Amino acid sequence: MLRFPGIRALCTALLACLPLSVQAEPYAYPVSNPFMATVAGTPERLQATVPPEVDVQQADLKVRVLPERHLPPALSQYRDLHYRVAWHDNPAPLIFLIAGTGSGYDSSRMDYLKRLFWQAGMHVIVLSSPTNHDFIAAASRSGMPGIAADDARDLHTAMSMALAKARNELDLEITSYRLAGFSLGALHAAFVAELDEHLGQFDFQRVLLLNPPVDLYASVRRLDALSYTRIAGVSDNDSFYEHIFQKLSRHFASRGNSDIQASLFEEIQSSPQALTDAELAMLIGAVFRFAAADLNFMSDLINGGGRYAPADERLKVSTSLTPYLRRALFCDFSCYVETQLLPAWQSRNADGDLQQMAEQTSLRHLSAFLHDNATVAVVSNASELILTRDDYHFLAQTFGERAFLYPSGGHGGNLDYAPVARRYLQFLQGGSQ
Repeated sequence: MLRFPGIRALCTALLACLPLSVQAEPYAYPVSNPFMATVAGTPERLQATVPPEVDVQQADLKVRVLPERHLPPALSQYRDLHYRVAWHDNPAPLIFLIAGTGSGYDSSRMDYLKRLFWQAGMHVIVLSSPTNHDFIAAASRSGMPGIAADDARDLHTAMSMALAKARNELDLEITSYRLAGFSLGALHAAFVAELDEHLGQFDFQRVLLLNPPVDLYASVRRLDALSYTRIAGVSDNDSFYEHIFQKLSRHFASRGNSDIQASLFEEIQSSPQALTDAELAMLIGAVFRFAAADLNFMSDLINGGGRYAPADERLKVSTSLTPYLRRALFCDFSCYVETQLLPAWQSRNADGDLQQMAEQTSLRHLSAFLHDNATVAVVSNASELILTRDDYHFLAQTFGERAFLYPSGGHGGNLDYAPVARRYLQFLQGGSQ
């Protein structure tokens, strides 16, 4: 059983003993609980303001990255890679933005960052995570993401093709290139930047890593563990969601309305129905568990593994995928690594083991590149859920003054906090315009 008072105590201890970078302006992020920060983010009144979606000049485009890829009829909508472009009519820098674990280009986190960067005068191309089902189907050559160098090559190819399509259709005028990613997308951004140093295609002026994992597979295990949190009276996922629903129902009944957006996090957490650390942790874990099911199912299907959908079964447009996805829910990220990714990697690296594969997909593998490259910066928190103390020290020591480190914020909860956003925007706007 996970003991969350212990985890919170560890986070508190980290605040006292871990190095924090020099603050550009006072830091008064109000959410000290790392689980709450991860789920709720920044209170609206303290967020960096961004324009409404309707005010952003943007379009969704698609490109055929792997014309040779065969997909069953039920997945025909994923033959093309879909992505989002926000642009200006005048010449401007362009930033590629890579989504986090299992997330699509149209996720709420990506939409916020897109608007923030667009408002700052950049064209923006937003790409799904290589672990998202659409990218796996349309742009992953192996159909089995999780090896950072391979994912980076797939991303670099997709970025090149997405850019060519956007230039052709939207008449973009680009003055320079930047790159950013969140969570797993930040790890991918680091590997893409290192790859591009050899290819010399984009010559990124700035690369921003937002809350990256350092050791990907260790971070995955930490997230997997959250979905196994024990809560009194809750025996499975169905009863967990019913448990949360009942709490929300009691809260809204007591206040006389159901304005979830305005009250869910700030108001509920100060009410008798406040979610506990265990409930918040399981909520976070459940989100990642569904992302893992997505990854497991799509990777297995493309590679003909037959674990979830029989390899000889034709999936028609009318075929319900629900039974297969239910099976995939029993396999978390660690299960995916052990049953699909590691065997595939070992088929190319006969004497390799999990530790070696993990090292090759860690930021430590790029430590020299990251240490010596003044164009790469990182944002993270002492209360980050996916980092150990050693990971946090690695970021501080490797990036030095380019490590924008904060005492609280959980996993990306403070990215929309105005002082934090201003700081990483200032970094992004440096270099050639």
